[in-house]
Amino acid sequence: MNKIVKLLSQDVTIVILLGVISVFTAWAGVQSSLHSGQSNTSLSFYMERLNSSNNLYLTSELKYRTDLVVWADKQTTLSQGGDINAGYSAGSPELFELGMPCLLENPESQLAECKSYMDELYVPQGELYDQAIQSLEEYELANEYSDRLQMLTALLAVALFMLGITSVIQKEKLQFAIVLGALIIAVFSVSVLLTVPFIAVSL
Repeated sequence: MNKIVKLLSQDVTIVILLGVISVFTAWAGVQSSLHSGQSNTSLSFYMERLNSSNNLYLTSELKYRTDLVVWADKQTTLSQGGDINAGYSAGSPELFELGMPCLLENPESQLAECKSYMDELYVPQGELYDQAIQSLEEYELANEYSDRLQMLTALLAVALFMLGITSVIQKEKLQFAIVLGALIIAVFSVSVLLTVPFIAVSL
């Protein structure tokens, strides 16, 4: 009778362990998938923002190179006492809105010294680039979490397998060793799993 009770107790314990580890295995798999999705989203944002940043930089450079020629012409006109607003000019709107006041204030200055003009031309591009780098860092971190969770899913699957084969093992010492090994793997996996940020599942 005692032997039967003991066997039943062992079976119940193993079933409970199987259930608990199965839940953590499923949890690790779901979270891995969510982090992978977040990783893909961040990578898409990175590519989009980097492309926008590069396009904006090329546009800003084209404007700046053109404005340098106009700026030199306006300096010459100003030095000769002429009206810098007269006549047609191919300069950018930023040059006339922000650069010309700088030229009037300091006729000997260089275009690159006009901070308001340079900021208007290049700061938005820099902000987009910074956002792209931030998205890249988010992608790398989410990808790392996803890889870690995939590894934990595999380890927990090994623990489940070890618990599963105990039903066909008759030797108690061997059975105990296998269960202990599965527990060690499961505890280690769960401890690492808890260090990974949780992503809520949207229904």
